[in-house]
Amino acid sequence: MIKVHSISYQYNKKPVLKNISFNIENGDFVGIIGPNGAGKSTLLKCISGLLPGNENKIFIKNNSIGKWNRKELAKNIAIIQQDFHTEFDFSVYEIVIMGRFPYLGFFERYSKEDEEFVENIFTQLDLAQFAKRRFSQLSGGEKQRVIIAQALAQNTDILLLDEPAVHLDIHHQIETFSLLRNLNAKNKTIVVVSHNINLSAEFCSKLLILDKGEIVNFGKTDDVMKSEIISKIYKVSSKIVKNPFTNKPNILYKYRTK
Repeated sequence: MIKVHSISYQYNKKPVLKNISFNIENGDFVGIIGPNGAGKSTLLKCISGLLPGNENKIFIKNNSIGKWNRKELAKNIAIIQQDFHTEFDFSVYEIVIMGRFPYLGFFERYSKEDEEFVENIFTQLDLAQFAKRRFSQLSGGEKQRVIIAQALAQNTDILLLDEPAVHLDIHHQIETFSLLRNLNAKNKTIVVVSHNINLSAEFCSKLLILDKGEIVNFGKTDDVMKSEIISKIYKVSSKIVKNPFTNKPNILYKYRTK
């Protein structure tokens, strides 16, 4: 579904990604974790085509993203970036239906099919009661569901998310990741960047660990969660335990100064 072959990226001549290669299969739910400055958000932007320079080294459905035009790419891959904001105080319905833009022709208005597609998403995510509300009036958790709804309106097979649970309390973090898992169960390929290691381990089938712009480990979550790796890159003393409720690997840690 996604193939990344030897990509690198730098900001102002400072390397951020260094010779990154990996494959993501159809139906994977991949969590990208790593310390601040590891290159996680940059990697996500490269995969989506938002950052130039690696177009012929990143493949979506066996076609390099350099061969897709922007509208066709947007029909195949949706990205939710950190801290979504809008200059205008749109309603929730207006925000969500904007996700249908890639399917519009020049000067074309949203069709009845577009409207029905969006209405189904509102039902799926239990958002119908918010349709006429202003986006600015929603809570953090409600806004996150609306942003995900907009991405779903694009009707893509691939969904990329950068810190979708940031600024949310634990209830809404779990709610957001549960929603992503349900979408993944319907054969949507999901890649999510998160600073929350345990949340990623609970919900993601695979983890990709980045540090200093390089891949430290990538594979099935149970195989990748190693205390020696976490201790080294996060500079903490750590221990892997099993969550007694889910039997998923969790990190216990103790801060160290040296």
